[in-house]
Amino acid sequence: MDYRVRSNYKGIAREKLLGRYTVIIGAILIVQLIYFILGSVTTALVDTGSTAGIIMYGAIMVITGLIGAVFSLGERAIYMKTACGDAIKVTDIFEGFKGYADKAIILQFIIAIRCVLFMIPAIITFTVTDYLYGGVTIAASGISFERNPEFGAGIVIMLLSAVFIIFGLIGSIYVRLVTSQVFYILLDYPHMDVKTILKRSRDMMHGRKAAYLYLAISFIPILILGVLSMGAGLMYIQPYMGMTFTEFYMELASGRGGNIDVIIRDDTKEEYTTEGE
Repeated sequence: MDYRVRSNYKGIAREKLLGRYTVIIGAILIVQLIYFILGSVTTALVDTGSTAGIIMYGAIMVITGLIGAVFSLGERAIYMKTACGDAIKVTDIFEGFKGYADKAIILQFIIAIRCVLFMIPAIITFTVTDYLYGGVTIAASGISFERNPEFGAGIVIMLLSAVFIIFGLIGSIYVRLVTSQVFYILLDYPHMDVKTILKRSRDMMHGRKAAYLYLAISFIPILILGVLSMGAGLMYIQPYMGMTFTEFYMELASGRGGNIDVIIRDDTKEEYTTEGE
């Protein structure tokens, strides 16, 4: 099977990004500043030395991640405007808060839950193993996560854990691939319900998951270079990647690269048909 990318997504992305890097990087920096402030405030106010503090810190991180979905939606809005040749501005990063926030958060939550479900066997294995060998201590005073110096696990448990981790990773990657187009679809069809958006993304990615994965893997070398540049290069790599994946969606949405045949619209509903239905 030929897994090569069918179109020059990267070349098109580079061309469309010319003269727009400053605005996009500015928008990304605003989000990173917001995250930095939230992280600093959380670290300063939450005591992670107690069980209650750990739970509170985890809850804040979950909430931050869900809010991050709204910013991700805004970033994709910028890329889609760029793909269409429309004018963009830094404040477009807040586009997701203009009526899309609830659906973006729900979609992100569903995707996260599906990924976690695949990791449950590994999580249970680690938790039970740690508990049996003293890695986790549950007492009236709280939960202790200090590992016992004499901790040891049999070869069977280690192999079982490795299998579950691999299973979880493969499952999570599959979920990410199948749902990779949901935010783009939400921007194009804001009146679609969440269930339909998820189904449409799945249908669009039918037969294209390998190509998308190949495209994602192809960025690994440049990401390594970005990290080696002390992170400075990542400011240019992130828009490059985002624009490339947007071009991937644009081809799928046009019908040239996906399984979507026709979109039927009226004033009350938006629905579509796919091959084989």
